[in-house]
Amino acid sequence: MPLDPDIAMLVTEIDANLSHAESITHGLTREQFQWRPEPGRWSIGECFAHLNTTNSFTLPALETGIAKGRASGKTGQSPFQYGFFSRKFIASQEPPAKKKFKAPKAFLPPAEVDPDATMAEYRRISGELKRLARDADGLHLARVKVTLPALPAVLRAIVRMPLGGQLLLTTTHDRRHLWQAEQVRNDPAFPA
Repeated sequence: MPLDPDIAMLVTEIDANLSHAESITHGLTREQFQWRPEPGRWSIGECFAHLNTTNSFTLPALETGIAKGRASGKTGQSPFQYGFFSRKFIASQEPPAKKKFKAPKAFLPPAEVDPDATMAEYRRISGELKRLARDADGLHLARVKVTLPALPAVLRAIVRMPLGGQLLLTTTHDRRHLWQAEQVRNDPAFPA
């Protein structure tokens, strides 16, 4: 049975992000993976470590949202419409980055990251995101709500995002940092 078009698009975006990640990191040495264009800017490795951390926090919220959506019978078919807040938040992450955001302390990457372990984790998490997107097939992606793990606990208790919005935010946030990593690799001073 074919996937709902909105779910199929999400799966395609996850696959495209993974393919882009592989092309950015292919053949990099440890030095290149950890090279920073200047103090205060992230290396390619830090971009991926940040994505691994943020996406790891997101997976349980998605899993819980999908389970609750199934239990409450919140089914539906695309196209799904998301509210103003969700659309603006997702759009704010779209590359090229027009506005810088300071990552919450819990999501800051370590300065030294192992290339093999970091990319293996990115692949694993991408597989989990794809599985969860497929698990969400048939749910009403706008009516099923999930928590935003990046928010402070007091806000997390009251602010919810549509499941489809959170999935879109995750793929868009990945694209933002893939773009950032690509800028590092294309820097004229990038080590040969």
